[in-house]
Amino acid sequence: MRTYQHSGTVPVLGAIQALAIGSAAAVVLGIVYSFSFYYIPYVYLNFLLALGFGAGVGATIGWAAREGKIRNTGVTVALAVVASLVGIYAEWGSTLYALAPMTEMGDYWKEFGLSSFLPQSIIGLMVHLFQEGSWGLTAGAMVKGWPLFAMWLVEAGVIVGLAGATAFAQIAKRPFCESCDEWITGETPHFYIGDGTEPVWTEVQNGNFDPLADTEQATGSEPTYVRIKLHVCDTCTQSNYLTITRCENTVDNKGNPKLEEKDIITNLAVDDTEVELIRTAHMIAPVAGMPPLGPPVAEPDGAALGAVAAGPPEAPGANWTMQS
Repeated sequence: MRTYQHSGTVPVLGAIQALAIGSAAAVVLGIVYSFSFYYIPYVYLNFLLALGFGAGVGATIGWAAREGKIRNTGVTVALAVVASLVGIYAEWGSTLYALAPMTEMGDYWKEFGLSSFLPQSIIGLMVHLFQEGSWGLTAGAMVKGWPLFAMWLVEAGVIVGLAGATAFAQIAKRPFCESCDEWITGETPHFYIGDGTEPVWTEVQNGNFDPLADTEQATGSEPTYVRIKLHVCDTCTQSNYLTITRCENTVDNKGNPKLEEKDIITNLAVDDTEVELIRTAHMIAPVAGMPPLGPPVAEPDGAALGAVAAGPPEAPGANWTMQS
């Protein structure tokens, strides 16, 4: 049983482009976050904005890493961390303007310009806020000192951590064809009745795909079901992979629908013959409550009677892999 693993290749130009694009996006997001933090007086919404900041940087790095054909999750995460730190730096550099009254923004720009982005200016601002505070959880109760410093650390950790996790997710499970130098796209997934503990899934992982033809298809609306998805290279026969995922439809604490997913196996290597077996099995697998489609059996009437093979007919679905 062989599964796909990234080669670890990092094209130099791809890494430079990913870092440049990700950092540019981080600067924009950092400045937007800085202003929104002080203009929106809701702490919980500010937390959501921090999540959006980190996720946005990570998604941008992940996209750029795919475009640059980076097949190394560690490098991708490192690029996301660097880009998010650039964004946090931009956030602090623009904080002076975020704190300024809107009517005085022009005067602040004439006096300070881009000097607010100098390291010494940022450190001076941090010291001032540490002593005086800049916002409060309640009216008239400013957060300052070490509690404020701790919140800065938590904020930075959330942004950097989410950026890295989001970038990682963008390429971690996506297979790449080294022969064709291209990412492999996934086909429309197949849904089956079950919760992933059925013997059929052990059989499939061991290379026996016959039981799929006898496994009932699901719609995706069941409480639990199993999803299988093929990733097949369009231009060669060397890179085909199958992922089997257990899916559960639940609700969150607010009553909203939520899909929980857990891979049973990720990117199992399969050959062209096995790909066709998986596709065919899904075509003839029964819909819930109906028997599987088997080999066509001729009605014994008239001249056709003599063409019927001797012996009892096969059970529905038996030896379906031998059909031509």
